[in-house]
Amino acid sequence: MELVTVGNRKQEEMFLRFRKQIYASSKKFVDNSYFMLQEIFGGKLHFVKNAELVACYVEDEAGILCEGVIAYAKEMPDTVMLCFFEALQGKIEAVALLVDKAMEYGRQRGCTRLVAGLYGHLNYGLGFLDAKQRVKPASVQERVAFDRTNSFSSPGNPAYYNDYFENFGCTAVRLNTYYTCEFEGKLAKYEAALEKINRCFEFKTFDRKNSDYWTKLYTDLNNECFKHHRYYYCRDYIDDAEMLKELFLFMKEDSLIFAFKDGEPAGFIMWYPDFNELAKPGEAFGAKHFLKNIVLNGKIKTAKVMEYGVVKKFRGLGLPLALIEQFRRAAEKHGCRHAETSWVMADNRDSAAFCEIVSDFKYKDYVVYELPVEN
Repeated sequence: MELVTVGNRKQEEMFLRFRKQIYASSKKFVDNSYFMLQEIFGGKLHFVKNAELVACYVEDEAGILCEGVIAYAKEMPDTVMLCFFEALQGKIEAVALLVDKAMEYGRQRGCTRLVAGLYGHLNYGLGFLDAKQRVKPASVQERVAFDRTNSFSSPGNPAYYNDYFENFGCTAVRLNTYYTCEFEGKLAKYEAALEKINRCFEFKTFDRKNSDYWTKLYTDLNNECFKHHRYYYCRDYIDDAEMLKELFLFMKEDSLIFAFKDGEPAGFIMWYPDFNELAKPGEAFGAKHFLKNIVLNGKIKTAKVMEYGVVKKFRGLGLPLALIEQFRRAAEKHGCRHAETSWVMADNRDSAAFCEIVSDFKYKDYVVYELPVEN
């Protein structure tokens, strides 16, 4: 058994082929990270230039047993990340080799923690699906099956991935998503409150004709709203310009909505249809799904609320409720009837309480694993 640091095209192809093997064999999840890994290997992303990224895999005579990308960003100097982790079942020794490699990489840079499940930056993904901690009310079991295909940008992984990191004694940081079965009438009881809130704020959507301005505003709001988040570090404009350019191949302009108060940016919400409805379980999401989205425009029924943020000075004014109402109007216009949120930190009581109010139930559970790096 040997740990290999990916250093040539053949090894990159082996790394990507192993991912396809894992997802195809599961016949349950869509791989939303395959395209990004291709761009990482191609050196096309500005993100690659700002972070240290080392792809590794462990193999024996039969082939690859596990793999991942070790990442370090100087903006988060205490953390080394193990990203894009995939593994066969029952390969604890191989996984231990990979984790040891990440720990050593972190020691060399003075890191104090290893985080498994953070994909280089919060905006690219967070967490492992945790099937053992799921919450699914019996009344909706037939309507919303927990084991259905992961939504776009949400991780999907076999349950044994969690076993690996639990066996290493990692600290588990838990996340939840929330689900809304039907939009109709969901916010009706807040109509009077919304009317009052909406008088205080002005809402505008992303404008591709002036994309530089809106992209910079998006970056500035992210950096302001999430600067104290456990896993967030500041982005630059080029990183988000690249990310939004790709997302807007699929998204409409009203998928990114900004709130202003007296001309000052106050908050935003980003959502998009669940593009994984365009893919079959076991597939890697890619160009053919872009074409399929054009052909089937308006056929996706579930919307994904990716993120929302409110600037600190404007909190306590009910803006999150108004942003959700803006999202609902836009999503219904594009044919969506259901909604799933992105992850919410389980210990973020304010956000969790808000999601419980505007959603029908807590849906899926995810977990991030942390391990101390001893120098």
